Amino acid sequence: MTIRLPLLRNCGTLLKTLLIFTACTAAQAASPTTRAVTPTLKTLYNFTPGSDGTNPNAGVVMGSSGVLYGTAYGGGTSGFGTAFSLTPPTPPSTTWTETVLHSFTAGSDGAYPYAGLVIGSSGVLYGTTDGGGTYGFGTVFSLSPPTPPSTTWTEKVLYSFGSGSDGLLPFGGVAIGSSGVLYGTTYLGGTSGAGTVFSLTPPTSGGAWTESVLYSFAGGSDGAYPTASVLVGTGVLYGTTYLGGTSDYGTVFSLTAPTSQGAPWTEVVLHSFTAGSDGAYPYSNVAIGSSGVLYGTTYSGGPNTGCKISTGCGTVFSLTPPVTQGAAWTEAVLHTFGSSNDGSTPFPGLMVGSTSGVLYGTTYGGGSGNGCGVKAGCGTVFALTPPSTKGAAWSEMILQNFSFNGTEGVAPQGGVVFSNGVLYGTTSGGGTSILGTVFSLTL
Repeated sequence: MTIRLPLLRNCGTLLKTLLIFTACTAAQAASPTTRAVTPTLKTLYNFTPGSDGTNPNAGVVMGSSGVLYGTAYGGGTSGFGTAFSLTPPTPPSTTWTETVLHSFTAGSDGAYPYAGLVIGSSGVLYGTTDGGGTYGFGTVFSLSPPTPPSTTWTEKVLYSFGSGSDGLLPFGGVAIGSSGVLYGTTYLGGTSGAGTVFSLTPPTSGGAWTESVLYSFAGGSDGAYPTASVLVGTGVLYGTTYLGGTSDYGTVFSLTAPTSQGAPWTEVVLHSFTAGSDGAYPYSNVAIGSSGVLYGTTYSGGPNTGCKISTGCGTVFSLTPPVTQGAAWTEAVLHTFGSSNDGSTPFPGLMVGSTSGVLYGTTYGGGSGNGCGVKAGCGTVFALTPPSTKGAAWSEMILQNFSFNGTEGVAPQGGVVFSNGVLYGTTSGGGTSILGTVFSLTL
């Protein structure tokens, strides 16, 4: 059984045709809030109808020697997605080399890797599939690099979901904690069917990994249906739920480890979205900045000025921890999407600039690019710069407007990573075969 990722109130996510753009993006009508810059976009790889994979919905991660690793939701030798690497060229060559590390078969190995990968010790990659596995409800897998002279990566399924109340459909990928423990979420399952937060503990000497459900969402004010992974802090996990909360427009939550072994983890809702100016439907996870401030996006919400989506074109928000323990966190909207030439519907989360505090992200639609529907736009890469004066407005800059022109990708859905002045990311559509790209953007 395979269930496609549900944007329950609006649009689907796997981009196959240009019709999706018209339905999912926003018309712009207000005054411009962005200013032009001239970064350099380069398409590093175009996905094809062959065995390399199609429609990379997630972003990439960077390993040693600048190698990029990612997943493609479809394609591969069996049509159920791939995990791939992209190796930078050796001058004078300028061509990046794509290698398929694993083609999923929809058997016990999994199917449809929606989320991206994380890199563990010894270069081992970890990820999830939202289908396949023993019970057909998704897996957590590892990919171990080859031992020379072999060039074959080894895939191993660490856990198959669907055996009981363990959770179903791990859309959001995993995060790595101390001692190599993996943490993640499932969109469905658990005791109430509204999703879970889980851990996977590696074996001490061979044997199987141990899955534990840390929290089952009840589907009410505590949140429901998490579509993103979690952020690992010190003794605490932070995450989002797509629905639930006091107004049923999603939440940001924390999950604190117990002080005594075997006791339950404690969930606290840090913010419930209202679909007002604060945003609605947090689709991605949060990032953490200085002083423990959390940053994230909502794919909808915000003032509905010039936006075709009834609940707004999305926001970037911050959540500041309280000075007094146990007091409420403070949410602030840093940017609202939807004005002229601005982006729209920011599905992925954010990357925090390590020293500057600048936030980088992508929007699925919007921008000034053409070819993706009337007044819709094909997506953007943006930066948000913090103000120099406390309490002043953050400054948004559009770094790239994607266009459906046969070479560029469109509909970036997976966010970006930053290295040496260059942003790297993926587009879920567009490119020479209209099946997505990997790109770089030199600032």
